[in-house]
Amino acid sequence: MSTITFWSPFAEMGCSSSTLLSAYAMALQYRTRVLLINPGRANSGIEAGLFQDEKVSAEVLYSFEENGWDAVERLFHSGSLNKHNLRDYTKPLLKDRLDLLTGSMNWSERSASENAKLLKKLMETANQCYDLVLLDAERTNVDSDLLVKQADYVVVVLNQDMRNLEQFFEEILPEHPNERKLHVLINKYDSHSRATLSNIKRGFRYKGSLSAIPYTTGFLDAMNRRDVARYLQLENPGDKKDVRKGSFAAGMGELARLIMDGAGMRTVLKRLERGA
Repeated sequence: MSTITFWSPFAEMGCSSSTLLSAYAMALQYRTRVLLINPGRANSGIEAGLFQDEKVSAEVLYSFEENGWDAVERLFHSGSLNKHNLRDYTKPLLKDRLDLLTGSMNWSERSASENAKLLKKLMETANQCYDLVLLDAERTNVDSDLLVKQADYVVVVLNQDMRNLEQFFEEILPEHPNERKLHVLINKYDSHSRATLSNIKRGFRYKGSLSAIPYTTGFLDAMNRRDVARYLQLENPGDKKDVRKGSFAAGMGELARLIMDGAGMRTVLKRLERGA
């Protein structure tokens, strides 16, 4: 029902890891079905932090005959891609909560225009059977502008580099047509830096949605071990009564809430729970 694209105008901002942790945060905290899509190459981007124990069988896991982007493309070209069979080609990360559509193993065989047509059909189909669809626009050969245009809500991933912040808030943001449809996430946040959230808002007169995920050694190590799934489930703020302000878990919880609110999904879920 709502498509969210994670994007950054700058390289190496941690866009993929932010997409991954956001997907887990929303799936763990809310009664919602989430589809996480890697529109780039298999094993890259959001997949880089997953499947440590399954790498031995990578040929089976990512075979276009079994699942992922390649299988969906085959269905698309045959005219049989629909809401009833899409889930058959995704990989469950959290039962009945979070699925992953893995990236392509056969990237060289496609053109950018072919991928664009497939992406539009995929978004149309996914929104018929999932509450939220999350796209990682960092590591992909699909035009990032197209991924942003497909989104109902955009999460812009930045860091505390003042040169990047100045360029974004003074040059890039003014071109965005609707600030309310955008959330700015400061990744690897250092609370001791002078570029605090309050200073960023004040300095650039930004009144939109803004939050941070603090730099955390444990999360970095989990990415390197390809064990992010277990780490994020242990950090789930929904399981903790007293979440320390400024902690990684608190950042996850706030990010999930702000995205859900920005995309209008918390209102939709409340209506569904009331049976409206």
